Amino acid sequence: MKACSKPNIPHHWSNFYTVHAFRGSGDEMVERLAHYLAESQGKQRDFVLPYSTPFERLSYWKSRLNNSVGAKSGALWKANFLEEVLAQSNRLHDPRYLGHQVAVPLPQLSWLQAATSLLNNGMAIDEMGPASSPMEEAVMQELAQFMGLGSAASGILCHGGTLANLTALLAARQRKASGNPWKDGSERPCAVLVSEQAHYCVDRAVRVMGWGAAGAVKVRTLANHQIDPVALRIAFAESTARGLDVIAVVGNACTTSTGTFDDLEVLAGFADENDLWFHVDGAHGAAQIFSERNKGPLKGIEKADSVAMDFHKMLGVPALCTGLFYRNGSDAYAAFSQEAAYLYENEQEEWWNLSKRTFECTKRMLSVAVFGIWEAHSHNLWESLVDRLVDRAQVAARAIEQRPHWELFAHPQSNIVCFRLRGSDNAALRHAMLKHGPQYIVKTVLNGETWLRCTFQNPLTEESDIEALLDRLEELKANRG
Repeated sequence: MKACSKPNIPHHWSNFYTVHAFRGSGDEMVERLAHYLAESQGKQRDFVLPYSTPFERLSYWKSRLNNSVGAKSGALWKANFLEEVLAQSNRLHDPRYLGHQVAVPLPQLSWLQAATSLLNNGMAIDEMGPASSPMEEAVMQELAQFMGLGSAASGILCHGGTLANLTALLAARQRKASGNPWKDGSERPCAVLVSEQAHYCVDRAVRVMGWGAAGAVKVRTLANHQIDPVALRIAFAESTARGLDVIAVVGNACTTSTGTFDDLEVLAGFADENDLWFHVDGAHGAAQIFSERNKGPLKGIEKADSVAMDFHKMLGVPALCTGLFYRNGSDAYAAFSQEAAYLYENEQEEWWNLSKRTFECTKRMLSVAVFGIWEAHSHNLWESLVDRLVDRAQVAARAIEQRPHWELFAHPQSNIVCFRLRGSDNAALRHAMLKHGPQYIVKTVLNGETWLRCTFQNPLTEESDIEALLDRLEELKANRG
């Protein structure tokens, strides 16, 4: 009987599992990405973000599909596909990137990302994370203790601050709400106290848990955007008087809009006095714990019951990678308690079965990058990154203050700077920058007024880039008349 031969057609799956194809595409990819990196760092493009409308971009990609259906190719993607992805993407490695708080990834981490993508160990249970699960447990214990949370502290990694904050509040509900909410539902409506400047994901979390709009009690802030301690006590008293079961207070470290840190010591004392869970949303600013020079605003974080911290903001790790830390590591198991006989042998605390502590069943091998950096550098690499990024914001603040027509919202505590050109339509000015480039900045609305906003994420941004940004905005203003 004649043996069946492997089909020799471009689309057959077997063509894409060969070592030869993998090696060839890898060599090509390395060269192209190295060129992208050199081009971006050298500011060789006219735009950090190539401008077009969302509908124009959608039309372009639809046209590619319409023109490609049924086409034969020996590669996994068309020859110019990567070129177009690079050309139409926001170039964070360009020193003129001054936009949202997304890490400019350390380039060498790309190879770890490639390795973990190829391994694809899902980490839900021990057998699907034999390397990455114990790595995660080890490094999260180390980091939690470095943060001052104590010898019983630990944590988990998850995909993003939104998930981390929701998970922390689920643990808070189980520990502080009356009854057994996970099993029986809440006995009475729950609520958390949170700054009116808090990230929207906190409000979203309480709505997901079924508490409605009243579940996030917005506390008035001072002029500097910190929670007002007097308003906090009033909000707590009024909420309990309305019959709400207030279980937690959430501190900002820092706010997304302006980079302002709440007084965490004050909030910790208030939580302790009223037997509340104290959660710190440090998705952006908790990274400053690694900096001796810039950790001052985090005083009191060591008293938190839980802390969320993004490694994909100030710490150079590709998105998404968020740490959720608990002062009492056992609290992680409180968020979820669910039988799954095909996964677990029992409902005991088993750190090696990570899905007992996180929403995610399958998740990426997030611990590899975090463990790799910490093992090789301890806090030193992250300290140097944080110090450089915060310094860039301080340089920008000084440059803004020295120009007579500019106004600074507040001196930065982090790497976020809000400012505006007096007598100008700053929203229109930002749109002009978006359309004509070359820099990329964003905006925010404070007290009903538009302010320009820069987040200094690229450590390669120089003082000359900051001056060039202000010059360009003044030029765009002059051109608008």
